[in-house]
Amino acid sequence: MDGEIINFGWNQFGGWRITVRVDDSTVFYYAHLSKYADGIGKGSKIKKGQVIGFVGNTGYGPEGTEGQFVSHLHFGIYKTDAPSWYTIDPYSYLKWWESNL
Repeated sequence: MDGEIINFGWNQFGGWRITVRVDDSTVFYYAHLSKYADGIGKGSKIKKGQVIGFVGNTGYGPEGTEGQFVSHLHFGIYKTDAPSWYTIDPYSYLKWWESNL
């Protein structure tokens, strides 16, 4: 989905990560990236299908920690329509996107 990057940079657990607001009550979270695509940063507007980063194995330590686990993408969907953000299971969305794109 199109969106705006609202969080960007290092997180002790998520490593190099990006949080994208896609609507008034939903954000997508991408973590453990190896690096970001050129031109990506906080406040960047992104388009569906645009490369924003690359799969990696960063996180679980101070900035720059990598190699603690196999490379993968941690993807999360958070709803922001409550006082505290809460996660929703992305599986059904991923299956739908896979069969409809």
